[in-house]
Amino acid sequence: MRRFLMVTISAAMCLSARADDGSEAARRLLFETFDKPEPHLFVDAVIVEGDAAVVDWRQGDLGGRAFLTRKNDTWTIALCGGDALKDSATLERLGVSKPRAEALSRRLLAEEKRLPPDVVEYFSRFDGLAAVEADGGHSPLDPHHKPIP
Repeated sequence: MRRFLMVTISAAMCLSARADDGSEAARRLLFETFDKPEPHLFVDAVIVEGDAAVVDWRQGDLGGRAFLTRKNDTWTIALCGGDALKDSATLERLGVSKPRAEALSRRLLAEEKRLPPDVVEYFSRFDGLAAVEADGGHSPLDPHHKPIP
């Protein structure tokens, strides 16, 4: 009986370590950076592939996607954008390997199909791509970006 219990505990620990892909830390970073009393931030999906992630978010009338990178165990928000961040070619241009970019894109689209269409519509509202500074400020990367008020 004792041996069975030890095997069960060991298996559970291995499974939980595998399940921890960093998505909770990525989610927490978005809340620490952007959440405020009004309007609150909603994070609807976090897709992680290796050391890259795409996060769907909404806040008030705005919404978009964030591209995160991980070095060691620390996530950094590299950019915010809209529909461009669901495209594997964009993710490749941001330095994600082709197989991981394709997996991120495919998994993100699958996850968004589970969400209500009116929620998914928010993620397209962010126009262009904007670099994110450590304090959460944005710098436009292309001429089509409309800054967040």
